Amino acid sequence: MRLLDLPVRRPVAVSMVFAGMALLGLVGWQRMPVELFPAIQGDDLMVNFWRAGSAPEVVEREILLPLQARVAGLPDVAESWGWVRGAAGALRVRFEPGTDIKVRELEMRRVAAAIARAQPRGQASVTVSSTEERTAAMGSFVMMVHVLGGAAGEVAGEAAGETNLESLFDLTDQLLAPRFAAVHGVSEAVAVGGAKRQVTVTLDPLRVAAAGVTPMDVIESLRRNLRETRHVGDLESPNGRRPTLVDGRPATIERIKRFGVAADSPAKLGQVADVALGLAPRQSHLRVNGEPAVGVVIHQEQGANLIRLGAALRERVEELRAEIAPLGLDLVVGGDAAQAIEEQLGHLMKLGVTGYFVALLVLFLFLREWRAVAVVGLAVPVSLLAAVALLYVFGQSLNVISLIGLSLSIGL
Repeated sequence: MRLLDLPVRRPVAVSMVFAGMALLGLVGWQRMPVELFPAIQGDDLMVNFWRAGSAPEVVEREILLPLQARVAGLPDVAESWGWVRGAAGALRVRFEPGTDIKVRELEMRRVAAAIARAQPRGQASVTVSSTEERTAAMGSFVMMVHVLGGAAGEVAGEAAGETNLESLFDLTDQLLAPRFAAVHGVSEAVAVGGAKRQVTVTLDPLRVAAAGVTPMDVIESLRRNLRETRHVGDLESPNGRRPTLVDGRPATIERIKRFGVAADSPAKLGQVADVALGLAPRQSHLRVNGEPAVGVVIHQEQGANLIRLGAALRERVEELRAEIAPLGLDLVVGGDAAQAIEEQLGHLMKLGVTGYFVALLVLFLFLREWRAVAVVGLAVPVSLLAAVALLYVFGQSLNVISLIGLSLSIGL
């Protein structure tokens, strides 16, 4: 028996195989992660660096040139491009095809860490990112929600000299963003368009000199005293073993003022500097319809279904809009990746159904044979489900690129 005769001689077995693939395709369609763009693994790595307050010539000499020299010694390097703009720059390195990019990324991170340690402490940064990380960050975007309203100062308890926009940002950062982050499938929700609160320490040169200390003593004192939560061990108790955490963060501004500046000096930080709770410099500005606004950028967890997550977030938007409406505030969705995917899916379904019936009609007009038309009519949906099944088995996702491929397959 020839292999080509097997489907004819074993129709039940062949039917079961295709039925199983179609069933797996239906399961995959329900469970596959849906995202805007897939994480694409390329053959290049990007090194971004900056050195605060340094001229481009210094950044080139201290970071870019040593980085290029060390990268040139790595195996399988095809070519590299480097540039410096102001106090920041980047180096892109492309490796030969077939190179294990994960290994090269680990080696690059070691090189970047070594160069970062040679820079002034806290004044420079050298980071490595892969194509997969960059595309994954782009593909994890779900929604951008703008917060509008002019009565935020009355809502958030506006302090002297504080603008409505800053109060609106506080409200968004402390109340609205956590509510969005609590939705299942959201990895993070970040408030943008305003300035976060920060403690500002302003040195007085005359008082520093009179106390016999230096600005570096003040910097080292802050580094020594401003500690975060740390795990120091486990505590044995009758109820079992419990982790013990020590929170070294100062609770009040007055406690920061009482920090000792130097071991050989009785001076306190409040005696040589002005310590106050203020606002950090704004890193982003948003305007909606010509008016200043703040926003919440929402990202999805890896493997989440973007369409279901988008529907849940839209419900949360309506819920929060009703809560803050009495305060004179409103929520406007500025970008919705889930809606874009839904539109692509709808477009795909429309094209698929239209092309499907047109093809069947043309076949029937030319062949005048229902059996041949039925074969094609059954092959198209089974082929699509088989493609979805393979995507599901190999851990792929539904995204703009895979949807384009499915639409092309319908045309074929």
